[in-house]
Amino acid sequence: MRKLFFAIGILISFNSWSQSTEKIYYKNIVDNCIEDLNKQINQAWKDKESEKARALFDSLINNCIKGKYLSNYDFKTIKKEIISTDNIDKPIVLLTSATWCGPCWGEIPTLNKLAKKYDGKIEFIVLFWNKKKDLKKMASKYDKRIHLIPSESEPIDKSSIMISGFNHKLDYPAAYLIDKNKKILDLTRGAAFPTKDMDWDKVNEINEKKLTEFIKPVTE
Repeated sequence: MRKLFFAIGILISFNSWSQSTEKIYYKNIVDNCIEDLNKQINQAWKDKESEKARALFDSLINNCIKGKYLSNYDFKTIKKEIISTDNIDKPIVLLTSATWCGPCWGEIPTLNKLAKKYDGKIEFIVLFWNKKKDLKKMASKYDKRIHLIPSESEPIDKSSIMISGFNHKLDYPAAYLIDKNKKILDLTRGAAFPTKDMDWDKVNEINEKKLTEFIKPVTE
């Protein structure tokens, strides 16, 4: 009898371990998980409940994004090359951008610097809200090591991007940090950009510090 209980215990433990290690893919939860929490976050900001909004955003990152896995996506670059995420054997920084987004322009010098520094060690991919025809000026500012992916169509909802099945719902600029096993480690939003009170030197200092810290889990 003791052997039977022992065997059952081992089986239960194994099943629990299997369930706890089962991969959850971002694509399968993005619509429901992010949609609901994002509405609550936006409402909290409208109600001027900043602490609640920040707490909800932290919850969104922890429950909807961190620990989820990236499926394979076949991204078509601005040069008409196909980048399949399954074929990338290194960490990925997957970013979102738009030509009308000031902070997106502001982070370009930092992205170029990091792409050069981690050439061959990290893959940088930028997904754009805009179509290819509208990206000529902005695309020329990026380092050639960075893969630029235009949208096939521009969504009505300017906070979202849908490219090759990847669905982004969290505005611009945003960055997903993905390890070499395609596990999403973190997400960050926002960037500094020049204003009358902030020059490019300060902008670059802020953005470099933020993104360097953000990618630290895959550079150490």
